Amino acid sequence: MQLLSLILYNADGRMRQLHFVPGALNIVTGESGTGKSALLTIVEYCLGRDTNLVPVGPITDTVQWYGALWQLDENGSRAFVARPKPAGQNATTSSAMLEFGVNLEAPSLEDLRTNIDTKQLRQQLGRRVGIEENETDPDPWSLRHPFEANLGHAALLCLQSQSEIASQSVLFHRMGEPGIDQALRDTIPYFLGAVAPDEALKRAQLRDAKRALVRAGTQYERAQLAARTINVELGALYAEAMAAGLAEEVDTADGRAIVRALQAACVKRINDQMSTGFDGQDQWRIIEEQRDVLSGELRGVMENRALLLNEAKTTGRFLTAVEKQRSRLTSLKLLPDLSDTPHTDRGEHFQFDCPACGSDLQDPDPTASALRNSLESLNRQIGDLSGARPAQRQALTELDTRAESLREQLRALDVALRNLDRGRRVTDEARSDNRDFTRGRIDATLARLELTDEITVEVLRQQLEQARAVVEALESELDDDMRREQLTSRLVAIGRDIKAYAERLELEHSAEDVRLDLARLTVVADTATGPAPLSRIGSAKNWVGYHLATHLALHRYLTLQKRPVPRFLMLDQPTQAHYPSEKDNKTGLPEKDADRIAVRAMFELMRDVVTELTPDFQLIVCDHADLPESWFEASVRHRWRNGEALIPIDWIDTP
Repeated sequence: MQLLSLILYNADGRMRQLHFVPGALNIVTGESGTGKSALLTIVEYCLGRDTNLVPVGPITDTVQWYGALWQLDENGSRAFVARPKPAGQNATTSSAMLEFGVNLEAPSLEDLRTNIDTKQLRQQLGRRVGIEENETDPDPWSLRHPFEANLGHAALLCLQSQSEIASQSVLFHRMGEPGIDQALRDTIPYFLGAVAPDEALKRAQLRDAKRALVRAGTQYERAQLAARTINVELGALYAEAMAAGLAEEVDTADGRAIVRALQAACVKRINDQMSTGFDGQDQWRIIEEQRDVLSGELRGVMENRALLLNEAKTTGRFLTAVEKQRSRLTSLKLLPDLSDTPHTDRGEHFQFDCPACGSDLQDPDPTASALRNSLESLNRQIGDLSGARPAQRQALTELDTRAESLREQLRALDVALRNLDRGRRVTDEARSDNRDFTRGRIDATLARLELTDEITVEVLRQQLEQARAVVEALESELDDDMRREQLTSRLVAIGRDIKAYAERLELEHSAEDVRLDLARLTVVADTATGPAPLSRIGSAKNWVGYHLATHLALHRYLTLQKRPVPRFLMLDQPTQAHYPSEKDNKTGLPEKDADRIAVRAMFELMRDVVTELTPDFQLIVCDHADLPESWFEASVRHRWRNGEALIPIDWIDTP
């Protein structure tokens, strides 16, 4: 994947198209402020970065769409990517346009439309570059989640901004941003080929296989232990089941009979309602007999009381009737008071006087005589009945007292029976719990009988061996030592090229061994006094020189090994340390011989590396340098001096 052209779209439809040559050194030279550094941000924006870092000014004021035309292979396959300017005051957008085709050309403004987001853009372009489905698995103790290396991670290896290429602490693009440094450490081994694309998947499979191995080992050990101890446990359980009344007596020498008895104890539900004992039964029966006797006596007392109350009620009604008759006779004054006439004065056969005048009658009136006899009879009856009432009340009181006493005794007996019943239930529940516990132990032990079968034990052993073989196979494929060895081998090869390029540029410590340290993401020179990282190597010349040597060596390895990284490298102002004055900046040629020699050496190194790798590698350099060399002139694609710049003057002058 190499850059063919960058296209800027004005709002009125005009296009500013910058062409580049694949497989060659492409130089954009010019003065400061002409827009050279903006090219890198436009390329990064068209590679799917959401944030648009194009400098605010003429570019953002005039450009509505940014486009990039990419060559995907030597057969003419191309990809066109366009990104709209973020709306309003926003600096980010995920909208994009992506088209694939053979010999595709940049479309006009009216043909631009968003049809994809940046995530899908990077995924589809990454697949065309050769980035396979992969997953980068962080360290087991890391809090970071696994992620997939994509075109965005590859682009970090293809760009070097002006502030980065001259930095003594930042070696890769955006390395100083949070999380980017760790992403580089995780993805560079994959891009170098030291990590297989499916390594994270295999590591997940290894974790699952280890869990399966632990389970298989546990089951096999349990089966072996059960086979050794099962007979003793069955005998003990049978004795316990007999004691709990759950099993019938069998021959203890027959193991199968014991198993059948225990199985029957679990299946057959024996009545759990147990007697509280002979003493309890006798006490219960005695209390029930006493309750029956007292209940019968209470019934007799209540019957006598009812009869007495009925008799008293009848007598009361009769007495009331007699009293009414007596009152009626007395109130009419029909009869004199006989108590005033002595019985002796009346003679043996006294005569009744006339009821009307009181005269003696020779022939007594039978009606008066009858009334007199009736009155005497009524008086006697009233006296008899009145005399009987106190005795009736006393009898009722005695019967009530006896009935209440009997009820108290019955209540006491009922409480005693309830206490006995409650105690029996508590005892039965305790015994039932003991039986349930015993049944549970029997169930668990019988379930282990299957593990003691010789065939079952052998199957478990084979499963254990298979699980162990899977773990060993995955561990051999994911050997950490081998992984480190693979990565070290590739870094050593890159380090040799870094050293060779550093020697050509006459950098400090280039005579020593130089290597790329991924742990610290820096270049280290192994001196006689110890390792010297880039941050401890002085002067801007060395910082820029080691950046250039490192990225050229890295891309040489990636290109020769056909790794899935875009085949271009874009550098912004690599010779900035050699243009100290404004005059040098305008002419593009340093005044000092040492600076001219250093600048020429840098571009000659770039030219030679590109020539070696052509047509598979493209180098784009945006710089002040403008050397009077034929090969340099042939590599210049755009020269922005004397008023010419990225944005045409007529775009800026147009209202």
